[in-house]
Amino acid sequence: MSASQPRNQPGILHTVEEATDLLRRCEARTWVWWFAGSAPFAVGMLHFVSDMSRAARAEAHLPGAALLLALLYWWMKIAQAVFSDQLLQLLRGEAEPPPLPLRGRLRLITSQALIHFSAPWILPLALLALLPFSWVYASYQNCSVLALSVLRQGGRVRDLIRAAVRQSHYAYRQNHALLLILLIFSTIVWLNWHGSLLLGASLAKSFTGVENAISRNPFILLSSGLISATVVMSYLLVGPLVKALYVLRCFYSFSRKNGEDLAVAFRRSRPEQLARSLAIGFWLAWLPCASAEMPPPVPAQTQIAPAALEKGIQQVLEQDVFQWRMPRARQKLSQDASWLERFLVDAVTWVKRAMHKAGSFLEDLFTEKLRRWLDSLREKKLNTGENGRNTWAELSDQLLKGLIVVLGAGLLWLLVRHARSQPRVQTKAGAGPAAVNLESEQVVATQMPEDEWLRLAEEKLKAGELRLSMRALFLATLAHLNQRQLLLVGRSKSNGDYVRELSLRARGRSELQTCFGEAVRHFDRAWYGWHEVTREGLEQFRAHYRNITTDGRPG
Repeated sequence: MSASQPRNQPGILHTVEEATDLLRRCEARTWVWWFAGSAPFAVGMLHFVSDMSRAARAEAHLPGAALLLALLYWWMKIAQAVFSDQLLQLLRGEAEPPPLPLRGRLRLITSQALIHFSAPWILPLALLALLPFSWVYASYQNCSVLALSVLRQGGRVRDLIRAAVRQSHYAYRQNHALLLILLIFSTIVWLNWHGSLLLGASLAKSFTGVENAISRNPFILLSSGLISATVVMSYLLVGPLVKALYVLRCFYSFSRKNGEDLAVAFRRSRPEQLARSLAIGFWLAWLPCASAEMPPPVPAQTQIAPAALEKGIQQVLEQDVFQWRMPRARQKLSQDASWLERFLVDAVTWVKRAMHKAGSFLEDLFTEKLRRWLDSLREKKLNTGENGRNTWAELSDQLLKGLIVVLGAGLLWLLVRHARSQPRVQTKAGAGPAAVNLESEQVVATQMPEDEWLRLAEEKLKAGELRLSMRALFLATLAHLNQRQLLLVGRSKSNGDYVRELSLRARGRSELQTCFGEAVRHFDRAWYGWHEVTREGLEQFRAHYRNITTDGRPG
């Protein structure tokens, strides 16, 4: 099995069932975020389609309506990012996460605008190419799912895009299958909406005896307005399932590195059930060892006669598993072939020819339409008004000036950011070391500077909590290496990833690599293993920290 198809990957139907269960367990505030973000855009889209298809002066107020629809789309993506993050927190079983600082909120707003503005253009192009569509679609969904998680760690827009693209490669076959299931499910929901409208109109006529628009003309269901309304209502119902599925995919992708799914399973298990399972496991492991007996003596190897050996080989080769042959070459039907065989062969041939002709027709049709559209663009003449200028030309001038101002402001912001050479660790305003829960596996070393971790380690040492003191000291070590740009701290990385990363970034510093490796092994035995933390062990770990801060030389 390839690396993109992990062995412990859950099945497709199991993933769909787990996503449905996740939506059942989410709170009312989570649903408020979904409908508060998606419903305004749905209403705005319906109004835009109806207005642009029926209004006589639609061209006059098209720019304003399009701008309003773009702002609603922007707000929808921000709300969906919050909705997806709350689903992810519910899946992890975490407490209330720390709120984003002001800079994180600004990055959330700008990242959703910079990333999702290209979706209406990139997704249709990827759909035409067919092959990259699933990766592109998964990347856009992951940008909504991972937005708040990346920004809480001090990440930027490029870090979010990099993480989303990386997670889109996880289980690509499952991704294709989920897209097919979602397409079938969405089509069924859409058809159900149409059927419900037709059935409701028929029942209203039967109970009231009054004709309505649908009962008088059922083909009104094929109008653009009703089709748009049913598509929007189907999106409001199917959209949460799509987000839940990609939340699960990101969660299982991260769990391949940090084993987070095992931690969640342990937290959900009751203590008595966990103790009972461990007792049964130890008993089953001890039972074969207790009942094992000495193996029987192996008889001395005797020489086999050639005739008996030949007979045994012949008997083995006569088994059904070895009775195979090369596939037969395709042959024409004989004259005495049955009518059923001839009918099936003719039907398959006709289907192949029809599909080939349909493909050629569609290819020629789209090619001809594209050529006509390009010719019309070249030959089209703009209608000018009394002042000799076209309204669209004036609008394009204003848009061009606005884009120049936005690009200039963005360039100035990039220059200011580039002038800051040393990255600063973002901490929550007014929060001290007591605000960090060292028992949580979601704590990262970039939440506080190195001095704060050392102060927290001293507080835990004075309180007699030696295990938490070692955790704070280890986070101070990671913060020190991250500040020196020898490590890039991330929530999804394991300690083994940090050891390998340091071996690449600190080449030629063998003492530093050795000290950090010893510190990681010492910490893993105490934090993840059964070793008790003593004051002597904590002093030894503190010596590792001092050696690391002095590049491996005894400090």
